[in-house]
Amino acid sequence: MVDADVIVIGAGPVGLLAALLSAKNGLSVILLEKTVKRLVQSRAIGITPPSLEIFNQLSLADVFIKHGVAIRVAEVYGRNIQLGRVDFTGLRSDYPFVLSITQDRTETLLEEAVLAHSSIRFLRGHQVTNCCEEENFASVSGNCSDAGVFHYSGKYLLACDGGKSTVREILNIPFEGVQARYTYLMGDYEDTTGWGNKAHFYFTSRGSVESFPLPGGNRRYVLRTPYFIKEHTSGFLASELLCRTGINVAGVRLDWESGFGVQSFQAVNFCKGRVFLCGDAAHLMSPVGGQNMNTGFADAELASWLTQILLEKRAPHHLVSGLYNRVRKQAVGTAIRRAHWLMLVGTSGGHIWSAIRNLASFLVLHTPLRWYLMQVFSMQSIPCRNLKNYRKMFEKELQL
Repeated sequence: MVDADVIVIGAGPVGLLAALLSAKNGLSVILLEKTVKRLVQSRAIGITPPSLEIFNQLSLADVFIKHGVAIRVAEVYGRNIQLGRVDFTGLRSDYPFVLSITQDRTETLLEEAVLAHSSIRFLRGHQVTNCCEEENFASVSGNCSDAGVFHYSGKYLLACDGGKSTVREILNIPFEGVQARYTYLMGDYEDTTGWGNKAHFYFTSRGSVESFPLPGGNRRYVLRTPYFIKEHTSGFLASELLCRTGINVAGVRLDWESGFGVQSFQAVNFCKGRVFLCGDAAHLMSPVGGQNMNTGFADAELASWLTQILLEKRAPHHLVSGLYNRVRKQAVGTAIRRAHWLMLVGTSGGHIWSAIRNLASFLVLHTPLRWYLMQVFSMQSIPCRNLKNYRKMFEKELQL
């Protein structure tokens, strides 16, 4: 006897979605989260069309759209001139926009759906410290905040427990990559720009500035820093906004700020035995364009579908694990490369490089190449971005 068909470890956006998708597929789920209370942090804000298509399976796309801001246009500027614009309304999708919504709101909406689902047992304050695999099931154990030690078993585990994944470390899965030298500072201010729902990008000799509308009348600003600057310890963000763009946020309400560095890591194996790695546990990359979180959503969708196939004994494990490793590594590799190049283009400074970059941006944004750029930013061209267009191909590979 096991406690659940699937145990999901970690209740961030990816783990919450993995639990919901597994339950939708008819599986019983235990969702374990080490924190007692959800952290209120803005963090990742962009949800792309492929992810909204995944949410639509759960009847959640419209809920998210109601609570977010649909970005249909992004305008690109040099220091004093508009270089062009990217219009997402031309996307071939039911959701021709990028949805801007704070991560804490994303987690709240997903958690509400989890708590309303009878097939999901959601346990907070449960920190997994060990996991092991038996012949017909996998088990996890650890410390519970109010009841001492816990132990649960499931037929499969979906590890969504972050970049410092305990499960990945216990399974001795190498996490290969580099800690990049790039550092950033971002902040959410009251929006006094009058730009509405448009995103703005500024390419200047001092570096780039990214600006996105947020729900509740706020706006996110992101810029590269010369070294790591901890949030709320300097006036760097406000002073650089003024220098680079002429935007004056003096006296404007600041709701949230965060300094961060860029990492690029990928697990050597995304699936080992009865364990599937999803989200940050499997990969970390530059946050440009929300690539990492949305790639994690696609991990969760494929992993939940494949565990259902395994439980129904419709395909052998070696074919399933091989498909998951190959497909998700291909998608993650593409996303990492694109995020890296977008970061380099946007963040490099200097008068000569800035002039070359701005000329190239102008040319791209006024030729058919802008359609390719639109696909990149919306993640519509990421391979295997969700199951919608790939299910038949995967079923053929699994000989279903």
